[in-house]
Amino acid sequence: MVKLRSYQQDLLQQVQTVLNSNAKARVMMQLPTGGGKTIIAGALLAGWLTGGRKAVWLTHRKELADQTCEMLTDAHISAVTNVNWTPGTDAPAMSQGVVILMAQTVGRRTAKREVWNRYNAEDLIVIDEAHHAAAEGWERAMKQWPGRILGMTATPWRLSKEEGFDHLFDTLRCGPQVADLQGDKWLCGAQTLLPPREQRIIGGEVDRTGDYTESGIERANQNRPNVMTAGVLAFWQRHAADRPTIAYAVSVDHAHNLTAVFNDAGIPAMVILSDSKREERDKAINGFRDGTIKVLVNVIVATEGFDLPDASCIAIARPTMSLALYLQMVGRGLRPKDGNCLILDLAANSVTHGLPEKGRKWSLKPRAEQFSGEAPVVWCPKCETVSPAASHHCRNCGYAFGKDCDRCGKWRAWKRWRFEDFCGDAHQLVCDLCHIDAHIQAHLPVTKPLDELIDINPEDDVSEYTPIKDDLANRLSGLLKELLETERQSVMGAADERRDELCRLIEQRETELSNEVELERLFESYLEDLPIDKRPIGNLQKWRMFGNWEITLKSELSGWKNELAELKNRPIDKRLIFNSARNKVMYLLQCEAQAADLLPVDNGGSDEKNKKDGDNGPKQGRKGFENVQDYLIPVI
Repeated sequence: MVKLRSYQQDLLQQVQTVLNSNAKARVMMQLPTGGGKTIIAGALLAGWLTGGRKAVWLTHRKELADQTCEMLTDAHISAVTNVNWTPGTDAPAMSQGVVILMAQTVGRRTAKREVWNRYNAEDLIVIDEAHHAAAEGWERAMKQWPGRILGMTATPWRLSKEEGFDHLFDTLRCGPQVADLQGDKWLCGAQTLLPPREQRIIGGEVDRTGDYTESGIERANQNRPNVMTAGVLAFWQRHAADRPTIAYAVSVDHAHNLTAVFNDAGIPAMVILSDSKREERDKAINGFRDGTIKVLVNVIVATEGFDLPDASCIAIARPTMSLALYLQMVGRGLRPKDGNCLILDLAANSVTHGLPEKGRKWSLKPRAEQFSGEAPVVWCPKCETVSPAASHHCRNCGYAFGKDCDRCGKWRAWKRWRFEDFCGDAHQLVCDLCHIDAHIQAHLPVTKPLDELIDINPEDDVSEYTPIKDDLANRLSGLLKELLETERQSVMGAADERRDELCRLIEQRETELSNEVELERLFESYLEDLPIDKRPIGNLQKWRMFGNWEITLKSELSGWKNELAELKNRPIDKRLIFNSARNKVMYLLQCEAQAADLLPVDNGGSDEKNKKDGDNGPKQGRKGFENVQDYLIPVI
């Protein structure tokens, strides 16, 4: 038996305590990819399988079943896979041993009858890659299981934020974070690199699970195909040339195209797919191991538990909304090694999910909204390295992401500085906390920025601004705010109405889908509206139609959610709002100034005063108006 590391031993003891405390214990164990979940489970089984106890190991990939059987056998635990299980009979069992079963097979058999009659409350089922456990077949098998359950995963996370794992497991036990394992040298360090925005592979349509579809990604990039092939090669040559690399493609076609691009450039590459013949896969892996193959391109083969030689570079050429898939992909390069692993993030997944070493709080409960609107990372334009968003400097080359303000002494990111060309060269670049103070010292007018005019309760500290106490000025300020809001509504009104409509539609559809009785009633109404020749014949055809109809409803719901997200993230054209309001104010001010004889009437030189003054009259009038306009322009 392999000697456990200290954190593995600690996690093992936590799991043993939970399993021994309750005959119906359902515990999920979380540990980052490469942390040794399978080794911990082997140690647990070695102590568990006494007194005639039995165990089942549930997995979903043939390669994983074979690897697990080999690992357990090496640990002197009796284990079998490829068992002969006749349909209609109970699941096979081995006294004081482990039967390794495929989750797909178990899902099909448990749909027709209960199959665990050879097992009891003292037995244990181990579920590998347990983030899949919410799938219908896996969930059914767990509910029918009579004994304890241990689920293992690196990522207890689901795409749907409304669903968690608390209906399947009652306890979660977590190991150390990725950064902790890196600090103790159990995992290697990682440097994530990201190409410029125009060179990144973008997502497209999403499916019912909430992740991008293969066809949607390819359509989204169809007018820039080089980004998915030649762009990947160029980025790899720029940063990772000669590093053994595992590359993740979008689809089978993309994998073959990407492999061809590398081979055409004289870089030996091969494809491994889920349906690759054993001899082809062995040839690719052996070539990768001995260095004759430099790049292994796959779709999803080299993610969950697949035993590949070590790679010092991971090239991710597919975007994903799944944090679990993202961490599984990058985790393949974090095995301990001399030096670090390069993560070539060609699809900007780190912008969505954060860096691999980011601390994450796992839970069995449904997760909260994943995206806050602010990218969790900052990109260095000099060396293309990605650093945590709070970084003041690039973690690789030291490039500054901002600077200390000369006025307030605070460090401010570059996005928090403003170029105020009309203020003069003395303070052209101004920190957003100090721009009002800069105006005061430069003897320029002080006007609150547009964000603060729209928002009555601004978040930023504007204590330097002293409100005018005059009642007339205060009433004028209120009218100006009303004008700004009116202009905002004129610009955003249609989007606001559509957003409200989408919220209503989404809430209504989710209510319908969550209520089986209401859903069946709506389906019957749907059938009544169909022409007679289109209606189902018999219950079998009827429920097939029901399944397709329900999929259509869910797809429409997903489309609404995507449209709502786009509307929420659509930037407001603040300059357009301000300019429109300013023009109206300036027009009224000019009219009143002319009526009060403060400005000459500019009628093209037709009045008597302009005739006396010649060309200078109208020009002086316009110049006076421009000075007033300069005074009213706020800082934005």
